[in-house]
Amino acid sequence: MDIPDKMFGPLTFQAKDKYKPSDDLETKCLLCEDSFNLSLRLDIFLTHLFDAHRCVIEDILNIKKLPQYLAHWRQRLKDNWLESIVPSVKIDGVGNTYFLFSDLLAEDKEIRYKLRLEHVLEVQEFERTDKGYVRSCLFCNHTFEGTRQEFVGHLSRQHNLQLGNAQNLVFVEKLVDLVEKKLRSLLCVYCEKTFTDRNALKEHMRKKLHKRINPRNKEYDQFYVVNYLEADKNWRAIEKQNDEYVSSTEGNGDEEYSDWCESGDKITCLFCGHAENDVNLLCLHMDSEHDFDFVAVTDRLDFYQKVKLVNYVRKRVHDNKCPRCGVSHPSFPLLEAHMVREEHHKIPDLTVFDQPEFYFPTYEDDAFLYHIDDVEE
Repeated sequence: MDIPDKMFGPLTFQAKDKYKPSDDLETKCLLCEDSFNLSLRLDIFLTHLFDAHRCVIEDILNIKKLPQYLAHWRQRLKDNWLESIVPSVKIDGVGNTYFLFSDLLAEDKEIRYKLRLEHVLEVQEFERTDKGYVRSCLFCNHTFEGTRQEFVGHLSRQHNLQLGNAQNLVFVEKLVDLVEKKLRSLLCVYCEKTFTDRNALKEHMRKKLHKRINPRNKEYDQFYVVNYLEADKNWRAIEKQNDEYVSSTEGNGDEEYSDWCESGDKITCLFCGHAENDVNLLCLHMDSEHDFDFVAVTDRLDFYQKVKLVNYVRKRVHDNKCPRCGVSHPSFPLLEAHMVREEHHKIPDLTVFDQPEFYFPTYEDDAFLYHIDDVEE
């Protein structure tokens, strides 16, 4: 079956992502003074490790920020014997012993996870701020130029294609390429049923409300930051963990939580039921009515910490618990009176709310999160 070039939009050649890690710098061996350009001489470096130091690094191609990984171990082994930290194995028929760096070693697993998360957040920050992204729309003749998040917003607003909360996306270029490939193959991006022509596919996706990706398809997990926040846990495991937490606590549960998040198209105050269409007006309300200056109190927080703070405060207020001190109250009016009396319209220590459970998936319907970057300083 021949597929026409212009299936859901004009066919164009896309520029590659500009984000590039610094693996092309000269990096010292973790056990000696020899240096290697890892992007050009990785095979030589691995041979050097094996022959000169009897060391093997497992799954090295999937280690993000490799120079930093090697620098970590170089520092650790500077004052410690290799034999005292890294397990040894026999991997040939002669009986020679080699030292294996792998995630079976707790410290190795931790540094791999830490560097992977740093890499993902760096890529996401680049994608959020790079305004030079140029791409033709998947559905219309519009040639878009701006940030990747704005491109995702165009797909959502103009064509109702839902790829998820743009603030949670990463590796957007690869995600869009994958979606475009499925569309050009006449596959529904949700149920992945194949159709005979473009019009049949478009009508199916419109009528079945399938203009969204399938959350059960693990192929998409790589494109959402929440799947990198905890080692060995994706959003499904975190959601299950949070569901178990909610079911074990007192109160009405999360079935009423959405009532506290949105009021139609309006954004609801963190501390009461007041709602505004504009996030800046809402911040003025919180400042005047609750003595809570959102811009000032979150000045030192990054975007992800702000998201966690908003979710934390909403969840606590919904459960009639003071966000500042954690004291529970039988009803919201009593909680409100407590916060006014004790002047507890304040944020707690960072360690209280800067937790993975207060990031994206559990409370993703919170309208305030979509407008955090719109708050005027």
